Amino acid sequence: MNTFKDVWKQFKQFIRFDIETLQKISNDRYESGNAFLIVFASLLSLYVPLVLNSGFNNLSDIIFFGILDGAFAWVFSSLAMWFMLGKVFKENLEINSVTTITGYTHGLVLFISLGIILQSYFSFFDLRFIQIFTLGIFFWMYLTITKSLENAFFIEKNNAKISGAVFLFILIWTSGPLKIVF
Repeated sequence: MNTFKDVWKQFKQFIRFDIETLQKISNDRYESGNAFLIVFASLLSLYVPLVLNSGFNNLSDIIFFGILDGAFAWVFSSLAMWFMLGKVFKENLEINSVTTITGYTHGLVLFISLGIILQSYFSFFDLRFIQIFTLGIFFWMYLTITKSLENAFFIEKNNAKISGAVFLFILIWTSGPLKIVF
């Protein structure tokens, strides 16, 4: 059982494209639980600016259903990516490995919430800055998925790029919290 500190250390190595960490994460069947922990933390972080700056009566309902919606969007987009890799590109991947890679990638949403917090407390950040910052984070997510598929599963570059784009499109399209930010 990994502690959150160990999971966080693996996440930092993952987003730096450490090949050993990529292969370790993709070959471990139990890393999908750690990926869910990262997804939960990243979705919860999107609501931190809302908690700090608002006085809603039903804030717990908004946060609970937002996290639930975001988690189902992550699972759905991971399944779509796995189906595409398996049926369209004829790759033989386990669903646990795909959800682990996409879950660790979803952790980059934490940085979007940092940008929102900076914009809310420092008024000199323009809304365009946050939009460009968010697009940069989504591009980083795209690069993380494609590099992970190429290095950990030895998938062709074009197939990895298409799969990464499909994952991000479905994730943004179905996730309520990410629609609000994007």
